[in-house]
Amino acid sequence: SSGINAEYGYKGVVSFTLIAYAIVRWFFGFSWFHIFMSLSAGATLSLTYGSMSSAANGGTDLNMEGGVTDYMKDVILVTAGVTLLSLISDYCWYLWLVIPLFALAKLWTSVIKPWIFAPAPDQPEQEQQQGPRKGMRQTKQRKQAAPVGGAPMSAFNIR
Repeated sequence: SSGINAEYGYKGVVSFTLIAYAIVRWFFGFSWFHIFMSLSAGATLSLTYGSMSSAANGGTDLNMEGGVTDYMKDVILVTAGVTLLSLISDYCWYLWLVIPLFALAKLWTSVIKPWIFAPAPDQPEQEQQQGPRKGMRQTKQRKQAAPVGGAPMSAFNIR
């Protein structure tokens, strides 16, 4: 039931943000930039809330820390905050860049950096001992298979 309460709380945040932005912009004027940014924010809020709501209906605990829904809640709160702050100044829309920057930092620290800078796997002792012998064996086999006289063999060169 706490997940349902959290879901309705975020629904209120989304609704209040979009309605307050529309009312203030209606009275104080708007441009194509404001329309585009409000549609972008509205789409982000709606899609993120919809995904979070679907996860809650599927049985996911919205209050679980460290899960995907925790990031969804952060996206909703940051987007709502940036949208309301943008009523003061259009430069506040730049604060919205914190979401992709955080995503890139998370991707770097948890996926890319460990993958690039991972130490080479250690070879077991048996493979290290067999390595030079196997190479010598392959060289010997190549020498035995080489044709006499040094001329390369081919399907057209029959002796």
